[in-house]
Amino acid sequence: MDANVVTDENIAVPGGLLPGEMAGLFRLEAVEVDMFRARGVPGEPGRLFGGQVAAQALAAAAGTVTGARPHSLHAYFLRPGDASRPVLFQVDRLHDGRAFRRRRVSAIQNGEPILSLECSFTADTSDATDYRAAPPAPGPDNCLAYVPRAKFGGRPSPWHLLSGRVVPGTEEAPYPLATTADLWLRVDEQVAPAVAPAVLLTYLSDLTLGATMIRPTRQYPAGRQDVTGLTSLDHSIWFHHPAEVCDWLFYEKSAMAAGPGRGLVTGRIFNRDGTLAASVAQEALLHSRPRPGTKEA
Repeated sequence: MDANVVTDENIAVPGGLLPGEMAGLFRLEAVEVDMFRARGVPGEPGRLFGGQVAAQALAAAAGTVTGARPHSLHAYFLRPGDASRPVLFQVDRLHDGRAFRRRRVSAIQNGEPILSLECSFTADTSDATDYRAAPPAPGPDNCLAYVPRAKFGGRPSPWHLLSGRVVPGTEEAPYPLATTADLWLRVDEQVAPAVAPAVLLTYLSDLTLGATMIRPTRQYPAGRQDVTGLTSLDHSIWFHHPAEVCDWLFYEKSAMAAGPGRGLVTGRIFNRDGTLAASVAQEALLHSRPRPGTKEA
């Protein structure tokens, strides 16, 4: 939900959950009809990663659907979640048609919703075959490893589940941060076969996306160096083709529009063979410090 911008040197992440334990976060317990529970991680203070709770909400919705696969979701992040506590997911069955099933999911902690997600499933087995191709980029074997920062807001780092490679040149100099770069991403081989690809795609789609907003623009040729943090407001995904999560995925990102307080970013996730797996959009709140020569309100 809250994605702080990395403003210092990236260093290796020590400790944390093992990949198998991270995969267990997506195995939800059915506690009542259309109600599921995800366990927390005792002793892990800090905010829930937004991609995690959105992915869990999609998994909860999928638990009420047969004969169809997800094709889109739209989520609003309402309140910070506590990574150490369980989350309840209440699923509302909005519509069950011949070709489409639609669900609304409320993620709840302490009696209050922390996320609201609506998603749609389709029985159509066809995939997108016509789309704008991925931009030219070196393959993952020719890119440097993405090394995440040591702390991830005090919570279990998503990078215990994933590895990344930075596509050179997309860090957008003169403000070169790895978090702004396009990335190759790969799910840990112990986890990928155990979790639904759309759930994993939802999880990883929130990684580094908001940070794309601090790339240089016409108005800010040196990048948004006034931005000290980002908070995701909403997140949408359209699934076009099954994601090959056992192999590298290419995440291309763009900053579409930004103002003083909010900005919109989009992303496209491709399989290694160039097939478009998903399109992503996110609006985020920009936390910034006053620029030199300006007065704080």
